[in-house]
Amino acid sequence: MPLRTYVNALTSEDSTVLSVPLPRAEAAIHTIHAAGTGDLTLSRRRGSGAVESLLAGVSVSGEWTFPKTLNLEPGDTLLAKGDGLDLVVSAYFTHSPAPMPDLYGPGPQTLIAGNMTDGFFGEVSSGELFSGDDLALILGVTEGVAQNSDAGWLKFAEDNEILFVAKRNFRHSISWDHLYSRGLVYGTDDDGQAPRGTPTNQYTTVERSGNRFAVRLLTGANADPFDDTDPLFFTEDMHQLDIGAGSEWNRLIYRVHQDVPGDPATDGVRADRHGGPQVGENWANYSNSELNIAHGNGYQSWCQEQSTAYSAHRAFRGLSDVASFSRFVGSRTGSIRGWRPALKLIPNN
Repeated sequence: MPLRTYVNALTSEDSTVLSVPLPRAEAAIHTIHAAGTGDLTLSRRRGSGAVESLLAGVSVSGEWTFPKTLNLEPGDTLLAKGDGLDLVVSAYFTHSPAPMPDLYGPGPQTLIAGNMTDGFFGEVSSGELFSGDDLALILGVTEGVAQNSDAGWLKFAEDNEILFVAKRNFRHSISWDHLYSRGLVYGTDDDGQAPRGTPTNQYTTVERSGNRFAVRLLTGANADPFDDTDPLFFTEDMHQLDIGAGSEWNRLIYRVHQDVPGDPATDGVRADRHGGPQVGENWANYSNSELNIAHGNGYQSWCQEQSTAYSAHRAFRGLSDVASFSRFVGSRTGSIRGWRPALKLIPNN
C-alpha cells in the first residue's frame, strides 16, 4: 500500500491535486497540509463528473492541516485552489480485489438448450470476448486477410467444459500450416497429433476479464487421422461412413444450423461430401450466410485432423453446406480457406 506525496503551488483556479485511476484503485488521504497566506478551497470531482465541496474558502495564514480523514474512490479527482498557498497531500493507494470471473466465462450463464454434455448458451459479443482483429494481433496470426472481426462468438457446453466458437471465420486465404506454426491447432501441451513444418507446442492461451482460454481449431472428423481410404469416401453413399461422427462440428455446429443433415436423398446436402447425420434436435437455426458456411470468403473452416490417404492433407468443413466434409494440403491458402478459432475456457480453480 504505497504512500504518495503531491506538492502543488495553488492559484485562484481549481487545479488537480491527484486522481484515482479506474477501475479498482482507491486512495486514503493521509495528510492535507497548506502553507502560506490565502483562502483554501477543496473539492472532489466524481468519475461521473459531479463536483462535491469538501472545504470552502478557509483562511490560512502560516500553516494549516485538514482535520478530517478522506477516502477517494475509483475515478475521483481531488481539486484545490488558493492563490498564495502551497499544498502538500499524502495518500495511500490500494487496489480492491478484481471482480470474480463468471463461472461459465463471458456471456450468458444459463443454457438455452441442451445440457452440460452438449448444450448451447447463445451468443457472446466481440466486446465481451475478442474481436477477430484483436485475437489475430495477440496471437501473431499474420497470414491471410481479416474479415468478420466483430461477428462475435457462439457459446457451447461440451463434456462439462465451455467452448466459444467464432460465429464466422475471422480470416480467409490462410493455411493450416500457418495456424500450426502459431500453436493454434490442437490446444494441447505438446507438438500435436500430426505436426507440419517445425514442431510447435500447441498450448496457446489468451486472457480476458479474469478468464483464460486455450486457443485451437474445432475437431471435424471421427478420428485423427480420419480414414479417407474407405470405399465410401467421396461417393454418393458417403453419409454411411459417418466420417464426422462425434466431432465438434457435428456435435455443435450442426445443431445451431437450420439444416438437419441425415439422408442426402432428403436432407438437401451434397451426398458425395457428406460428413454424417446429425444426432439430436436443433438448438438454433442460423443460416449459411450467418455462419459463413458455403458463403463468402473463407467458408471452408480448417479443422484439426489429418488424412490417412494423404499425410499432408487436413480436414475442413463447410464447403457446400453444413454437412460438407473434405480435405486439402495444409500448406495451401486460397480465398475459400478460413480460420474459425475455438476458445476453451480454462477453469479458475
